[in-house]
Amino acid sequence: MLPGYILRNRYKIIKQLGSGSFGITYLAEDLDLPDHPLCVVKNLRQSQNQEELQAFINFFNKEAKALYRLGNEHDQIPRLFAHFEEGGEFYLVQEYIDGHDLSQEIFPGNKLSEAQVTQLLKEILEVLTIIHDKNIIHRDIKAQNLMRRNSDGKIILIDFGTVKEISLLKANPLEQTNVSVIVGTNGYMPIEQLNGYPKLSSDVYAVGMLGIYALTGIRPQELPKDPDTFDVIWQDKALVSPALANVLDKMVRSNFKERYQNAGEALQALTALSSSISPPSHFFFANQRFLIGVGAVVMMFFGIGLLFMNFSRQSTNDVQLACSETDLQYNPNEPNLVDDDGNKYYGKVKDKAPYGCGTLLFVKLNDKYQGEFNNKWQLDGTGTYTFDNGNQFIGLFNDNSYVKGKLIYNNGCQYEGEFQDYQPHGQGTCISEDGKSESGIWFEGKLEGKNKTCCY
Repeated sequence: MLPGYILRNRYKIIKQLGSGSFGITYLAEDLDLPDHPLCVVKNLRQSQNQEELQAFINFFNKEAKALYRLGNEHDQIPRLFAHFEEGGEFYLVQEYIDGHDLSQEIFPGNKLSEAQVTQLLKEILEVLTIIHDKNIIHRDIKAQNLMRRNSDGKIILIDFGTVKEISLLKANPLEQTNVSVIVGTNGYMPIEQLNGYPKLSSDVYAVGMLGIYALTGIRPQELPKDPDTFDVIWQDKALVSPALANVLDKMVRSNFKERYQNAGEALQALTALSSSISPPSHFFFANQRFLIGVGAVVMMFFGIGLLFMNFSRQSTNDVQLACSETDLQYNPNEPNLVDDDGNKYYGKVKDKAPYGCGTLLFVKLNDKYQGEFNNKWQLDGTGTYTFDNGNQFIGLFNDNSYVKGKLIYNNGCQYEGEFQDYQPHGQGTCISEDGKSESGIWFEGKLEGKNKTCCY
């Protein structure tokens, strides 16, 4: 349909938004309502094959029923406004979501931090739990079908054309998807779904694969699989704590009986993971990557919180580096210590561990930390951490986390202020590449009152 075309004397087409297996989606305005609010019109894709066309119609009708049933009850699922046939074509009109889909956050080559991925998985599973509680399987969870709404940052689940109700599966357990129609997306579909027997845990598999994609920057269909178990092989391509890796591994088990059986179970496991204090084994930073090899996964937010409180009364730019350039000079051919992962330490040593001022080179990551070590291998005190992509943090560290200072991105953008849970949190200022600045109170990476992130 061309811009300006009017359906039902009411819905005026503005532009095409996209197209999929079952239809073409348009942005439109509702001429019957004041101010002509925007809406989304989906036009069913026609097919010369009558069997395939009937399958498309069935999917289209399912989407309408699902939206009508769920959209009126939950604001994270689009509402259905109309469902009709005109001129031999089938149309569905639904709520317009002002935002972006998650393919703008998760894409090849981009690795999100563990904190970001954990939060993202929680947000997705919270929405998915809504439809699983209704015994509905979505069957096509992927980045393109998850929107982040601009007004509040919430995740909105869209595209209900492939939903399947468990009650229908029980009534006809031998029902299989028509082989001429692909239901789902390659890489996100587990074996039972490919064979036409989807379950609630099939959606859990898809969410898990999306989480792995976010951590590795590698599309699910490009990840190798174990030839014996068919389980996906991914941990060697991500820098991730064992705790989160175990949860993701259970989400994407090839055998559906070994997975979390629904979104609620997976969400509970992630929530328990975030609230627990794990024994030390790895450590990680924000800035969309992790550091492995020394230290611990530091989940002691209470301790970080105390430090945050102690420094909250100070200005954001008064962190003085304790180590001088002379303290940090080293001979790259003569490390004082080398850990089990081959990471090289140059500097003062106490009890066969780093202590005082020194330099730690992360061999596999090509990252470098120069500063204080007050707790053996842990980055503790003031220092500078330089990432291999050119990003750099200068400021105060505690238990391998930065809590206050300046994070400078390779594009010139920077944030200076307080941090918590590896994100801007507290008083701080964001300065964009063009020199524009925004100051205020930040909460979990976003500026309060504007819901804006800094630099990314």
